Amino acid sequence: MALNKYMHPRNLYKDKAPNFKTLAEKYPDFAKCVFKDLKGKCHLDYKSPTSLRQLAIALLKEDFDLEVEMPLNRLIPTIPLRLNYILWIEDILKDLTDVRGKGIDIGTGATCVYPLLGCKKNNWEFLASEVDETNFTIAEKNIQKNNMQEKIKVKKVSGKTALLELLEGNSDEFDFCMCNPPFFADHMDAQAIMSSRSDERPEPSSINTASVGESITEGGEAEFIKKIIVESVDLQGRIKIFTSMIGKKTNIPLVKKELRDHKIPNYQTTEFCQGKTMRWGIAWTFDMSVIFPRSLFQETKKSRKLSLPLTFEVPQSAVSVYDVDHVANKVMEMLKVLQIENLKSVDSKTKTVHLKLTAFKNTWSHQRRKRREMKRRGEEQTSEGTEVKKLKVTENFTEREKSDKQLENSCEKCQESPCNQGEREVTSVSDFNDDQTFKGKKIEEKVNKSGDGEKAANQGASSSKDNVVPCVTGDSLSEEDKDQFLVKCDMFIKIAADSISLEMVYREGQKDQMHQILQYLKNHITD
Repeated sequence: MALNKYMHPRNLYKDKAPNFKTLAEKYPDFAKCVFKDLKGKCHLDYKSPTSLRQLAIALLKEDFDLEVEMPLNRLIPTIPLRLNYILWIEDILKDLTDVRGKGIDIGTGATCVYPLLGCKKNNWEFLASEVDETNFTIAEKNIQKNNMQEKIKVKKVSGKTALLELLEGNSDEFDFCMCNPPFFADHMDAQAIMSSRSDERPEPSSINTASVGESITEGGEAEFIKKIIVESVDLQGRIKIFTSMIGKKTNIPLVKKELRDHKIPNYQTTEFCQGKTMRWGIAWTFDMSVIFPRSLFQETKKSRKLSLPLTFEVPQSAVSVYDVDHVANKVMEMLKVLQIENLKSVDSKTKTVHLKLTAFKNTWSHQRRKRREMKRRGEEQTSEGTEVKKLKVTENFTEREKSDKQLENSCEKCQESPCNQGEREVTSVSDFNDDQTFKGKKIEEKVNKSGDGEKAANQGASSSKDNVVPCVTGDSLSEEDKDQFLVKCDMFIKIAADSISLEMVYREGQKDQMHQILQYLKNHITD
């Protein structure tokens, strides 16, 4: 049961496996399939179609109060796996608006298990398709046995299309469609003769009872799902979410490529984990507002990866003097540019600089685009300033030319006035230049003042580990903004062997943003 820990959290079999002894006491047909070991523990032969069928029938009755008929020569559903799929659909729909509770099951099978479970658990309505005559007949019987004729409709189709034929003559709109497609492309594939299964991998613990039509389709499951994708382009106005199970992991890249080829950007895969078996699911939609949930397996894998500290060896070319203090100052300058707030403390014994980082917004993404935009704006401002300056100078010297003409026609007594006026005009040009210089000095003074403050803070912090110096970066933030941080993490700058290392440890918030911050530092620390 290695994968049960990744089973859907709401799956009732996640923490409580079926009790064969209890089931055997309540269901005589199941009891015939159970055998006991020397210690009296009940076991089941998973290689026996009869045992698998009686287990599925007993679980559906015991846990969902569903009565079903299952032929031995047709696919026998594993109930925990089917339940995982239904729970995933629940997760997708829970945050959507205008949910009708109506779904489609492509190839429902004899048991009609997805519609029965969906209707029983969530009161969903289903339109189901079926190609096989035997499956179609038994599916209708199972619907009638559970009095769900008003909720579930099964339509016999030819199988030439996945959805189009099923929806002919039907104008309803649906929240989702689901499908468990045939896995194999031909008999050799079904018998694993052409399989990619490694020799070290153990043989399947259970037997496959599916008919040829249920297990084999031209091109295999990848081609079947591609058919759904192609038809979904035309049906995007009638079905909100398209989904399918995937039996082979190697088919996932093929399906994703097909989605990209049809310019469907909003899709997500998931994992269905149960016992020793893993299957996959894929969902896609043309509605960009839909956010697909991540599976417990994905979240666990991501958390395990991000729980480890991120380390980076700072190159010697990053600073003029290769020591912890200079590297820390360089990093703090970069954090200031990124408007990442930090608190600095220093352990004088280990010569380790500790920065507590808090990022309130993503300022490190699309830096090239931002630099191009700033450069463009700067060029526009420079161009405008040059034109204004030229205009002022031209105006002043035009006035000077006028005053020179007045000088030629004036008497000695009045020559001083226009001359002084001319000097004042020239002085006004000089004043214009001085004003520009003055403004530049103001800006430079402001920057130097900030730099001196940071330098003093760093010097104060380096005296003791208990000295903590806040580094205020970026625009001032309100208390409300400070509560809405993006990520918080710790950064340690320390000596490691003959180099200076930078280590980041996650605290809270969006973990993947910490990766992006470190990547930015790696890319720009030598600038």
